[in-house]
Amino acid sequence: MKVEMVQVGITTRCNCHCYFCFREELKRAGRKEARYDLPKESIQKIIDQGIRDIHLCGNRGEAIFHPDIDEIIDMIKSSGSRFEMNTNGGRFDNDWWYRLGQKMTPGDQVIFALDGLKNTHEYYRNTSWLKVMENMKAFIAGGGRAIWQMIVFKHNEHQVKFIKNLSKTIGCAETWVINSRFYNKKYQRPTKENKKTKEDILIETGGIKQIQCKFFMGKRIYIGVDGSVWPCCFMRCHFGFKERAYPGNTVTKLFKEQYDFNNVMNTPLDDIVNNSKMFNRIYSNIYNDTYKYDPEFNGSFEVDIDNPILYKNPNEGCLVRHPRTMVNFACQLYCNTEIEKKGNRIHIKNESTDSTLL
Repeated sequence: MKVEMVQVGITTRCNCHCYFCFREELKRAGRKEARYDLPKESIQKIIDQGIRDIHLCGNRGEAIFHPDIDEIIDMIKSSGSRFEMNTNGGRFDNDWWYRLGQKMTPGDQVIFALDGLKNTHEYYRNTSWLKVMENMKAFIAGGGRAIWQMIVFKHNEHQVKFIKNLSKTIGCAETWVINSRFYNKKYQRPTKENKKTKEDILIETGGIKQIQCKFFMGKRIYIGVDGSVWPCCFMRCHFGFKERAYPGNTVTKLFKEQYDFNNVMNTPLDDIVNNSKMFNRIYSNIYNDTYKYDPEFNGSFEVDIDNPILYKNPNEGCLVRHPRTMVNFACQLYCNTEIEKKGNRIHIKNESTDSTLL
């Protein structure tokens, strides 16, 4: 595979404490994540390898808190690359966001996390709803393409229709209403529609046979804040738990064995994807017409009640024993063809009055 798109986490810094974020789950599992900032030179290495589609995502932190964020954005845009970024929009003033909007070209977009209106958004996140709104409007005024992304809970589902209209009014290109990865007693699941998470469906069905790797099919990979290269962002996040929960896992062993090789600072991306033992083992395991469960590869262990990522419905119900280590769980959870048909996201386009399940 020749890599065409890179999704990259550039920092672990963040001003939010969203309960179901991987960073917060690590803390509850007793792990304090060290602060990392991906060196800006890594971005230049990505560009120098011909990548012209770069997405700054928020898997482990908030991109706009990287100390060199302005230089990184300028690197990407001066190379002629497509730019995409997920953000909570809670840093900088209107002028900064207006200037960012001016830098955008067709195909670029910024996805703003706004989980409802002021009262409901700030219930889950600790960013100022008003500040994020003003920054998003300034970005749009500068010419940027903005997407309003809302995580739906019981406490904010009554605002979906109003937010759809408000999003259109202020000039957002799209509105995405998505399920939370988990729900609990404080942050409850919605009651009206689309209330099953992908994990709910996975456990109900007992695991689906066919896996279609979204990143492989899209010729994209994920780069972590330490420069490590992964088949996808989902797997990198799950690795943070599995490396301790199941240290004998094959992927854990292969990753540690070739840590220096599997790093964007040391090895060209195409070499990693096509010659890394970890990538070869993962692709051979998951990308088949019929998914084959490999006990040696995936393993099995008792989940930990203090580690919600390994636990269905934290604070609700009992422990579940399930053969879910990194590859088995991450791939079936996020690249499951049956789940994709049922859908987990309400993708609302402003030019349409209907909600479409993707």
